[in-house]
Amino acid sequence: MRLISRQYLLLILFVLILISSALIFIPLKSSITFIESDTGHLAAYSLLTQPRFQIKYTHSIHLSDVVESFEVLDDNTLKLVELEYEDFNIGMPSNAGEGEVFIEENGKYYIKNMDRRLPEFRMLIGDVDAGLFLIKNNREYDLKKTLVRGETYIFRIQRLSFFDRLKGVNIDEQ
Repeated sequence: MRLISRQYLLLILFVLILISSALIFIPLKSSITFIESDTGHLAAYSLLTQPRFQIKYTHSIHLSDVVESFEVLDDNTLKLVELEYEDFNIGMPSNAGEGEVFIEENGKYYIKNMDRRLPEFRMLIGDVDAGLFLIKNNREYDLKKTLVRGETYIFRIQRLSFFDRLKGVNIDEQ
């Protein structure tokens, strides 16, 4: 009898270890990730709690804010849905593309109804004192406080395990 109960105890312990390992190593949480281009290592992440977020940056030439609005699709593809900017200078569109809507309102220009899909994109963190923010849940996160200036990162949506999240900086904790 004692041998059987010891075997059950070992079996239960083994199952608990398996379940714990699965919870630690199986990627469950969708996150906005910043992957170091050179090494492929996770540098930083932000848990994705809503399918929409924005990137706001100061344009390097005309020094005004540009806001890109994204939606995350079910397959973790990024969909650029709106662009907001203040100047028609170099690097900014002067009109909307096919199916898109161009609006001028309160001194700003908007391109809405965009459907530009990207699996990922590269982001250079400029070594200048210009803004670069991730905006989600009505809160701005200063990416220049978390990421290294002068470095390039791969920006993508991916599922992270608890173990993966230990490797990068959680932007949400800024």
